[in-house]
Amino acid sequence: MKVYTQLLLTFLCFPVTFYAQESRSVFDLLAANEVLEIELTTDLQLLRDQKNTNEYQPATLSYAVGKKQTESWEIKIRSRGKFRRRVCVFPPLKLNFPKGQLKEKGLSGEEDELKLITHCVEGDPGKDYLMREFLIYKLFEKLSPVFIRVHLAKVKYIDPVTGEKINAWGILVDDEKALERRYQADLCEDCFSLPKENFKKDQLCLVFLFEYLISNTDWSVSMVRNLYLLRPKDGSGALLIPYDFDFSGFVNASYARPNSDFKQTKIRERLFLGPDLSDEEIKPAIELFRSKRKELETVIREFRYLSGESKIDLLDFLDGFYLSMGQGIKRPSQSE
Repeated sequence: MKVYTQLLLTFLCFPVTFYAQESRSVFDLLAANEVLEIELTTDLQLLRDQKNTNEYQPATLSYAVGKKQTESWEIKIRSRGKFRRRVCVFPPLKLNFPKGQLKEKGLSGEEDELKLITHCVEGDPGKDYLMREFLIYKLFEKLSPVFIRVHLAKVKYIDPVTGEKINAWGILVDDEKALERRYQADLCEDCFSLPKENFKKDQLCLVFLFEYLISNTDWSVSMVRNLYLLRPKDGSGALLIPYDFDFSGFVNASYARPNSDFKQTKIRERLFLGPDLSDEEIKPAIELFRSKRKELETVIREFRYLSGESKIDLLDFLDGFYLSMGQGIKRPSQSE
């Protein structure tokens, strides 16, 4: 208990320092309600034709601000990502807002880009995968003092030329520059192969254990893949924030495949990818996760956009994580 208390006190000092310069952004504006309902009007065929490029195209984003009033933004959008833009029925998007209009509305003009995680497959399975991925972000918020903000969205895509309409769910992801502002740090995308001594150890262990919880192997600290790496301006240890979880066992998507690099035999086989971290080093993180178990279970149980069957599956999967910690964390070398 003493170790956990020390860890908690260390984490609690983060928000006091990092949130001192909080200001409203377009994310704050759009995330005002529990679920954002928007219409995105653009040439859908052009979007499909250009999904393997980074070419922007014009779009109109509209949402209700009252019973009879609608707010509209003339923005630019493009496809993004690597795997999903190639295989998904609808590519993930980057939304670029006009800086001038943002400033006119008293919002941060620097944080002008949002990501939109879109449905990868059609129908109920696509919704289920997306809701599970959203839950992962919310679970991480319960454990970590530093995180990327996300918000659920109902999106109606409209093609003004053909009249095509698509109704789907999405996840709105905050601007990366917001991370730099909120946590008084610089985002580093080429900080490859940093030794563990360069990181804040508590956060490093937390992220490794969290990826183990969700059974995700599609990430790398040394390559800075599917991780935000922040270097605090005060010179303290680097911080990690994970993202992109559709290849995790928690999501359990039909298109996900085991990672042959680690001899993973199935998506839900948990492998701890922190070989340089000893059991003693990760012990405080383990105690933190144990202390948060009820909160994590509550997040799953009370999430009303997931079916009862999926909730049971995820609670069982979470139980498996806590059981595995009692039996000893499994590392890749032990899977051979």
